[in-house]
Amino acid sequence: MPLTFDAFFRTATSHAPYGYQCRLACGPDAKADQPETLRGGTPCQSQLISIPTGLGKTAAVVLAWLWNRIVCGDESWPRRLVYCLPMRTLVEQTQAEVSKWIENLRKNADKLGLGATAREQLDWLAAHSPVILMGGEELDEARRDWDIHPERSAVLIGTQDMLLSRALNRGYGMARARWPMHFGLLNNDCLWVMDETQLMGVGVRTSAQLEGLRRKLGLAASSATWWASATLDTRLLETPDHTSVSAPLTLDDADLKIATVIDRVNSVKHLAPLPITLTADTTKAKAPYLDALVQLVLEKHRPGTLTIVILNRVDRVRDLYATLEKLAKKQPVPPRLLVHSRFRPMEREALSKTVKAPGEKILVATQAIEAGVDISARTLITELAPWSSLVQRFGRCNRKGEFNTSGGADVFWINLAVEDPKDAATAAGLALPYTPEQLATARDLLCQATQSGKGAASANLEKLHAEEPLPESHLIRCKDLVDLFDTTPDLAGLDIDVGRYIRDGEERDVQVFWRDLPKDAEAPDDSLVPERRELVRVAVHEFKEFAEKNKGSLWHWDALEGIWREFRDTYRVAPGQVFLAAYACGGYSSTLGWTGEKTKDAFEILASASPATTPRDGQGRDDESQTHFQSIAEHTAHVVQACATKLDALPSPLTTSWRDPLLTAARWHDVGKAHACFQRFLSEDRDIPLPYQSQLLAKSTWRPGVRFERAHFRHELASALAWLQAGSADDSRTHSLIAYLIATHHGKIRLSLRAMPGETIPTTADGKPDPDRLHARGVWQGDALPGDSAKPLNLEGVPAIIPFLDLSVMRMGETNGLPSWSARVLALRDAPDLGIFRLAWLETLIRSADAEGSKR
Repeated sequence: MPLTFDAFFRTATSHAPYGYQCRLACGPDAKADQPETLRGGTPCQSQLISIPTGLGKTAAVVLAWLWNRIVCGDESWPRRLVYCLPMRTLVEQTQAEVSKWIENLRKNADKLGLGATAREQLDWLAAHSPVILMGGEELDEARRDWDIHPERSAVLIGTQDMLLSRALNRGYGMARARWPMHFGLLNNDCLWVMDETQLMGVGVRTSAQLEGLRRKLGLAASSATWWASATLDTRLLETPDHTSVSAPLTLDDADLKIATVIDRVNSVKHLAPLPITLTADTTKAKAPYLDALVQLVLEKHRPGTLTIVILNRVDRVRDLYATLEKLAKKQPVPPRLLVHSRFRPMEREALSKTVKAPGEKILVATQAIEAGVDISARTLITELAPWSSLVQRFGRCNRKGEFNTSGGADVFWINLAVEDPKDAATAAGLALPYTPEQLATARDLLCQATQSGKGAASANLEKLHAEEPLPESHLIRCKDLVDLFDTTPDLAGLDIDVGRYIRDGEERDVQVFWRDLPKDAEAPDDSLVPERRELVRVAVHEFKEFAEKNKGSLWHWDALEGIWREFRDTYRVAPGQVFLAAYACGGYSSTLGWTGEKTKDAFEILASASPATTPRDGQGRDDESQTHFQSIAEHTAHVVQACATKLDALPSPLTTSWRDPLLTAARWHDVGKAHACFQRFLSEDRDIPLPYQSQLLAKSTWRPGVRFERAHFRHELASALAWLQAGSADDSRTHSLIAYLIATHHGKIRLSLRAMPGETIPTTADGKPDPDRLHARGVWQGDALPGDSAKPLNLEGVPAIIPFLDLSVMRMGETNGLPSWSARVLALRDAPDLGIFRLAWLETLIRSADAEGSKR
């Protein structure tokens, strides 16, 4: 009997699918109780998935992708599933679920009757996915190398910071040189899932605009976006380049008749305002307000149950928790717990277990608790928030209807006076991170829900609707994205800040970790790399205040030079950066999380790392990261073979027109390593095995501290120049495309070609300085390949000797009738049949083949 989606879903999850889950995977006519409708797939298209909380949206999207891509073998479905979430805790939970489902399917492949191809792909996914992309995450080698396998299926799960920054070609927490690879991989051949969108702010609009720009500018392989939320305002998805949204996927009549669905959507939640209001005056005299709020919390709490208190800002939850702790020293208070997004993983892991553990407690939290956490409170107290956020918060109360038979649960809301004419500025500040207009709309709807007498059940809330004013936000335009294709920093070493397209202002973060270093200590060792578990997210504006008070005790990583630099210039703080602080600075508490202040509460820190035995990503040592020798001829053969294998694994429509240019670029990509500067670098202070002593080297063993004799030397520039002068192609554009692919295969030479600060000044034949001689990235006008004429190049289709490298392409305008480097590259970038997405994808193919060839 043919496999059905019902049997597939049950094997993965141990329970039957809802009807909407079947329709997502098998098409609009699929019925959960009609097996004949559950045997095929459906086209992959962008859509909104509007399903109430707690009804399996994660399983729906992941298993729909696995069913169509892996089981049905539908090549029209994207290879990569990109699951984007607003918070790290949600990433960790989703990772655990996806891993479990893949493993269940893999172990039961025989029982399901899966074919050899599907089995092989499930084995691959089990070993290599899901890949986690969030700040400081440490991946094993199989998952760390996901980006050198563009031909393979993959599941990527990450925060909006890490994923959207990569989709914008400014990947947070990664080496600049690798940005274009992830830009190519996360825009081509991807199914994006934007989950818990009510917490994403401007990131939702950016995802919609990116979807529109992908269609407008063209892709190497199709992509789509699914927005999964019970409360998403579809107006957020309407942007200049994404103008319409298809009808959402919702529960149908059959779904609404299922007992578990009935219990959830009709769960009894009594709704009432709390007799207290947060005003501008109470923020100036906090103690009386906090004392009154604590008394109300204790009054509404029911012994033996869970009470959740959700406030909108980290400082307010810290103050409330501290007041509870103070009171607990005078009288019995139920167990209490503080949860917000400013804890390190090393504390958060224990917190997460305590949150989920059964038993009586009062949980004081920010909106970090709104989504993904499968807990259910008897009593919920929340500050006024946007309507979509309130609906999510209500979903943490009587979640499965378990309190229905005992009279139901209680939901109380705290009013925020955000329209105080006497102190408008302070009042408006109370609304942050939301707007006064959003809260006013939500207040009106809460009053309607309270007056209806039907409470906060999902079925009642769905009947209430009012258009919230859309918050003002930055919107990335086509020109902005095209400009971001260039990854060259400006002359001050700064980049375009994409943070405004990823999170709203107060949500943009850096990451901080601590070491026991004396004040005014020397720069830490270059080998120091933070572990994920010791990094804490800090809002940019809060870190700037912290940095002003602790100058001389902070360092940041300089990826260009590969060193830790003392940090003093707060102007240069940008989202996604990682900073090291001396432990004496404080700023953190194991019970309160990030405070930005010195506290008496000691917190654990890790010992300094031992010296590295392999190069660190971002140190600019990609050419030496080897444990073995390879000749240029050997390495080139490996790369050409790897490139051909990848192209064979991709559908022919994707590769037919680009196959020859890619293979030609693979043959020429390391010709520049024959340069004398590079050969001396690979052979200096090394014992070269006898078979390699007469050959030109491409790889050798890595030695810490060894640098090129010409600062900033890049062999790929020499390779590209050699191709421009000695290579031949069918037409000038293909000639330029091959040169571009050769030059970009390490991500350091791309749109601009210029000398770097601190480069070695060229000299004449007799050793005198010759600053007027053209030079860039360690290559000088007139250099020859190879540097040693006794070791000629021995590569198919490549001249044995290239006697003169011509750098005139770095000049503006034409030289001898030939276009400059910039003109060539911009023509490729702006070509309708290439463009930024396809060009980045081609870069990624050649780079991934090079990386795989290096491993052989």
